[in-house]
Amino acid sequence: MINRNLLDAYKIEHGSIKVAIAGAGYISKGLIQQITLLDFIDVVSIYSKTRAPIIALLKDANLPLSIIADDITELCENDADIVIELTGDTEFGCELALAALAANKHFVVSAETDALVGPVLAELFREKDLIYSNMWGDEPGLIKHLYNYADVLGFGIVAVGKFKGFHDSFANPDTVLPWAEKSGQKPTMIASFADGSKMSMEMTIVSNATGLVADVPGMHLAKGTLEDIVDLLQLKEDGGILNRTGVIEVVCGVEPSGGVFAVITTDKPEILHSLSYYKMGDGPNYLLYLPYHMPGIEALYGLYVNVVEHQSIVRPLGAPVSDVISRAKRDLKKGDQLDCIGGYDYYGEMTSAGLSVEHNALPLGLATGAKLLVDIKKGEPILFQHVEIQGHKVGCKLREKFSEMVQGSRSLDTRDIKRANLG
Repeated sequence: MINRNLLDAYKIEHGSIKVAIAGAGYISKGLIQQITLLDFIDVVSIYSKTRAPIIALLKDANLPLSIIADDITELCENDADIVIELTGDTEFGCELALAALAANKHFVVSAETDALVGPVLAELFREKDLIYSNMWGDEPGLIKHLYNYADVLGFGIVAVGKFKGFHDSFANPDTVLPWAEKSGQKPTMIASFADGSKMSMEMTIVSNATGLVADVPGMHLAKGTLEDIVDLLQLKEDGGILNRTGVIEVVCGVEPSGGVFAVITTDKPEILHSLSYYKMGDGPNYLLYLPYHMPGIEALYGLYVNVVEHQSIVRPLGAPVSDVISRAKRDLKKGDQLDCIGGYDYYGEMTSAGLSVEHNALPLGLATGAKLLVDIKKGEPILFQHVEIQGHKVGCKLREKFSEMVQGSRSLDTRDIKRANLG
């Protein structure tokens, strides 16, 4: 994992890895507590729109209040090597990304901002030879790790994705309140997990980083167990649910529900024999999985990779492949102002970027605060022409570039990724 020789050489030349953090929520708290245990990384700046959570967080970690920044410019314009966005606010995330870019800092992006405009931002950072990356420890980074591992070994990719314990597109802060109280997180955050919005963002990030796509809009979301995933995620003609291979999928009901997976395949007799000997099964499809993800803790390894090895954990390959559109959670009325992600009004669904742009769908990351110009029935997609967007000035500008990238790319289903489509 960490190359100690490389890290020691970096420390001699540059000192510690210096980190600037935006946000003072659940992930930030875990990350900062973990940083205080290590001698090769330091928090040099932190910012949040509200001061009280930062002050409490820093006091708890025994860090000086002097590192609190007054604004995002101050957060970025210090001696930090890398800026981490952990707020989940897409407009703030877009503004912070551009501020980090202007300050020549590497940037770790939140899932919300990455799913909205990641391909655009990644290209801007690439042009300046700066790292743009999602974090290690969250599902997209771990899925990409399994994908890379299988691909470099020469296996075909049948499907990659995550396990999910529960899914209800119409979940809201009231219906998930017991779980929110138990976990100590905001009900809207837990509802964004339950209604599939966060899941759709995560899988869109994986799609844009690999070229793999959802087999159907929103994915199948079939129920299964760890033991039957390989049988479930195969082509229909072989007894599975897939129309094609080389896809992204979420399997519900699997334990451990925090895990990520890759279903891989081979047709080489010698390899099939070896895998049988290694107790991997009879094939030709096999399951690789990690039974956990710990974003607030494992993110530290990603920061090492970003800064010391100058590599991204997961970032878009180029033009957008997938997107997250907004659908109504309830019957919405003209004049309604949409609430936040994980609220009562809408949920996110993964689909192809081409279809999203073609149908003028409202991306999930621009929905917050939008005013409805028409009635929309429960379950229907929300389109740009249905709303008057409030705020999101920077996000809308970057989405214009997003659409241009989609329209300038080839058909998304041609997928040139080697061995990605075996069907």
